[in-house]
Amino acid sequence: NTNNNICPLCGEGHLQHRTDQEEVEYKGSKGITALYYSECDACGSEQADATQTRNNKRAMLAFKKKVDGLLMGCEIKALRSRLGISQAQAAVIFGGGPVAFSKYENDDVMQSEAMDKLLRVANDVPAAFKHLAQKAGVYINDPLPSINKRYS
Repeated sequence: NTNNNICPLCGEGHLQHRTDQEEVEYKGSKGITALYYSECDACGSEQADATQTRNNKRAMLAFKKKVDGLLMGCEIKALRSRLGISQAQAAVIFGGGPVAFSKYENDDVMQSEAMDKLLRVANDVPAAFKHLAQKAGVYINDPLPSINKRYS
């Protein structure tokens, strides 16, 4: 639908999606993040829709995680994948609420320092991860296929 692309300010031009780099600062650290927006080809106005605004927020939160030394969303997703668990299972094992891991992995929410440390320990110490899964009553796949069992 071409009407979705019409500039709401001037009513004549069409919005063109743009991506730039923006210098940001957090706790004295400077960096570059992506900046998503649209620009009208008639009046030149710049505006961000809901999706672009969400992506800008995610880019900034990822930068903040990096500055704070926390796992980035993509790193949490990779860690969870290495552990062989779903987002729902991760929430039961580690806590944080039913959709916490979706939010952590998409850089919608910054995990606490305690959650970050817990994830790192679970990744680095397999016995600790197995213990947490056992206490949570979550099925996990043991590295040896013949030893798949429920810990409860």
